[in-house]
Amino acid sequence: MSSSLHRLRVVLSGVLWLLCCGGLLAVAPACGPDKSPLVNDGATTPDEALFQQGLTAYDAANYVEAQARFEELLSTYSDSSRRDNAAYLAGRCRYEQRDYAGAITALVDMRAQYPSSPFIHSAAYFTGRSRYQLLDYAGALTDFRTALQVNAAGVFADNSQYYVGRCLYEQGDLTGAITELASMETSYPGSSYMDNARYYLGRSYFDLQDYASAIGPFERVLLTAGSIYIDNAHYYLGRSHYALGNLSQALTGFSTLLSNFPTSQYADNALYYEARIYADQTDCASANTVSSELQTKFPASPYITRSQTYLTGAGC
Repeated sequence: MSSSLHRLRVVLSGVLWLLCCGGLLAVAPACGPDKSPLVNDGATTPDEALFQQGLTAYDAANYVEAQARFEELLSTYSDSSRRDNAAYLAGRCRYEQRDYAGAITALVDMRAQYPSSPFIHSAAYFTGRSRYQLLDYAGALTDFRTALQVNAAGVFADNSQYYVGRCLYEQGDLTGAITELASMETSYPGSSYMDNARYYLGRSYFDLQDYASAIGPFERVLLTAGSIYIDNAHYYLGRSHYALGNLSQALTGFSTLLSNFPTSQYADNALYYEARIYADQTDCASANTVSSELQTKFPASPYITRSQTYLTGAGC
């Protein structure tokens, strides 16, 4: 789950962040007399004008128009110093249009043609994101690791570190995922992906049935106000405490979820575990009340039958 599309609309990666040459904003591949905005006798050259048109369209989220301008530059001006910029941004345009296969082709080609470009870090990251969207976790993992190798302090470094761990999680390498996701705390403590990393760190421990270790990461998810994983974290906190026999703490986790996130995808699960806890405490009246609430609120839930079966077995 990961949520993270709000990060993808950041100001042009590697393009508008590169400040150099005596403070001059340079969007070309590198600094130097031939890499600053191209001017000829006071007039902008045709390739530079085309690049700026594409940039303007990109800033306006007009990715179809932007892609056309960048690709026109690539096909028309073989000696333009904007070619690596344009090739990277043409791939980004495809990514933003959710043409993930096209983005992979464009970005892989860009990386092959311009291996020394400062945009290789960003291009590797978005190649990985494209593969991730297509569920190619092994291929994405390689790309994210490449992005980190190229620039461990790059604008997408923390993102890349998170997705290294996330790819390992999706591949079932939970021990590897734990190592990579835990490193976020020390390597990128200010990352906006920290809540994501903490949640999947907790999930990795939980899936390994190391419930005691899972509790800390889930609790730290709750420190990020507005995280999309807060309801999930409350649920898995409840599950972890339940597995450890901490029934009162488990009940608190499930009750908090139901009170604050009544439409959560885990709401019916939480009601089921509440009913179990009451049954475990031999409070059959409360157990049956919660089980009835589960049936009323979520008539299609698979947990209805499970709840009734559990309560019967517990003598309720």
